[in-house]
Amino acid sequence: MPEKLIRTFISVDLSKEIRNIAHDLKPTVMANPSVVKWVIEDNIHLTLRFIGPTAPGEVEKIKELLSDIGRRHADFSLIISGVGCFPKKERPRVLWLGVGGEVEALISLVADINSGMVGLGYPGDERNYSPHVTIGKIRYPQKVTPDVTEYLNANYAPVEIPVTKVRLYRSDTLPSGAVYSLLGTHQLAFK
Repeated sequence: MPEKLIRTFISVDLSKEIRNIAHDLKPTVMANPSVVKWVIEDNIHLTLRFIGPTAPGEVEKIKELLSDIGRRHADFSLIISGVGCFPKKERPRVLWLGVGGEVEALISLVADINSGMVGLGYPGDERNYSPHVTIGKIRYPQKVTPDVTEYLNANYAPVEIPVTKVRLYRSDTLPSGAVYSLLGTHQLAFK
């Protein structure tokens, strides 16, 4: 009998301060509460690679890959600041927090992860990596497009995030929302 696939992703955990910012931004979106699906605050993270359906037997190979990549990349710092939405404010689908700081180091890490995942037989990521922290998604169709003007004009103090490790998670979707289970933590090399 074939193994039941699990959904997995690779990410960087974020601080409580980021979760508080996401919470404080919720009232800035003018919409019926059922329109925006906010990310559960404890689940807010910076995705490095969404893997998707994964055979449980592959998890150890992915963990070995991440340990190897971690030894080749020094830790770095990111700055979470600003807000935005994809694809455009006239019809927003994703609400996000911006990512700055040592973005070149982040992009290099993500490129190594993607290359390694291709080496393990997973498809390459067809989109260019655009660092952001998703805090909400807007469901369509809607009678009225949510007004995100106040959200897009919101300000908060930038927050520095030291990136010293990457994590592999399993994601299970329940009626109450996504539940993440930690599968592995992989240290980056120290500068």
